[in-house]
Amino acid sequence: MRLAAFALLLTAAIPFARAGAELPAILNKGIAYVALDDGASHLGLRLERSIPPTTLMLKDGAQPVARLADNSRDADIKGLRVFLGDPVIERGGRFYMSRNDYEFRLVPRVRPDLCGAVPRVPKVIAIDPGHGGSDEGTENRTFHTMEKTYTIDVAERLKKLLTAAGYTVVLTRETDVDVPKPVRSEIANVAKADIFVSVHFNSLYPNTKTTGVEIMLFPPRTQRSANSWSLGQKNDAEEAPAPINGFNAWNTVLAGALHRRVLDALKTGDRGEKFEHLAVLRGLKCPGVLVESAFLSSDAEAQRLATPAYRDTIAAAILSGIQDYTDVIRRLAPAAVAAPAVDPAQAPVSAPRSQPTRPAGGP
Repeated sequence: MRLAAFALLLTAAIPFARAGAELPAILNKGIAYVALDDGASHLGLRLERSIPPTTLMLKDGAQPVARLADNSRDADIKGLRVFLGDPVIERGGRFYMSRNDYEFRLVPRVRPDLCGAVPRVPKVIAIDPGHGGSDEGTENRTFHTMEKTYTIDVAERLKKLLTAAGYTVVLTRETDVDVPKPVRSEIANVAKADIFVSVHFNSLYPNTKTTGVEIMLFPPRTQRSANSWSLGQKNDAEEAPAPINGFNAWNTVLAGALHRRVLDALKTGDRGEKFEHLAVLRGLKCPGVLVESAFLSSDAEAQRLATPAYRDTIAAAILSGIQDYTDVIRRLAPAAVAAPAVDPAQAPVSAPRSQPTRPAGGP
C-alpha cells in the first residue's frame, strides 16, 4: 500500500466491525486460523516465501512488513519483536495465523483504521509506578537497589514531562506504599484515564547477562500468556473476557509506540512484546500496557539505572511513545477534540522525540 493511499485511509477512516472477521477460517486444536495470503490481500500487502521455505514475509511493495515462521510465535512486525498468542501453522502449502493474532497483533500495526471504534484522543494519562511498600519488586544483588524505588522515580519524571506537554496525569501511588493491583486499575478508571502505563524493571536471576526492553500486554480472550508456553506449564487461556479486552487492538497500538521509542532510546536489545494475565491491567477501561525497560538483574543495566540522566531518558522515551500513540488516534479521529500540544516555550524535549533530553528540575 502506497503512503498516499494510506494517508487517505487515515483521513477518511470509519469504524469497522472486527478487522478480518469476514475472512474464512479453519480450526486447529479448537483455535480459529485465517490464511495469511487472504489476510495479506485484505491489508493491501503481498505474501512472499523466504528461505528456508518454512518462513515467509508480508511486504508492502519491496518493503518488509512482517517476518513469520511455521510453528513459531516469535515474529518481527515492522522491525519490532512480537510474540504471537498462537504459533503460525502451515497446512496444504498455505500459512495460517490465528484470527486473534491477525486481528489484534498484525492489523493494528499495519492498518489501525481497520480496528473498529477509535478511543478518545488521550488527555488523561494514568502512570503506575510498580510495586511499593512491602512489595519491593526485584533487587539488584550487587548494588542493593530496589525496583520500587526506580519505578516511582521514573514515574515522577514522566509526570513532569507529560504535564509540561499539556496532559493531565494521575499516579497510582505517590509514596512508598503497596497499592493492590486491582486498585491501581480502578484509580485509572475513576480518573477516566485515556491510557494506562505501568512502569517496571525486569529480573532473570540467576541470569545476570540478559539486558533489554520488554513490553507486556493482557492476552485477548482464549489466548495464553507467554509463560504458559514454557515446558511443563499449563494452558492458562481464559474464556471470559476481562474489561481490558475491549481494547485489544488499541493496547497493541500503544504497545508498539512505546516499544519502539524505548528501544530506540536505550539500544539495549529487543526482548519483545508478550502476553501476560497481569492483574494490574485486567480491570482497565482504557488501553494499557506494562513497560519493562531494563533488567535489574544485570549489573550493567543497574549501573545505568543508578544515574538520573538514564532515568530521564526512560521517562522521555515513554513520553514520546505516548505522543506517537496520540498522533495515531488524532489522525483516525480528526473530528475529536485535539490532544494536548507541546508548548514550545515549555517543551521538555526540544530535539526529535527519538533524542530525549533531560527535563527541568534535575534529579
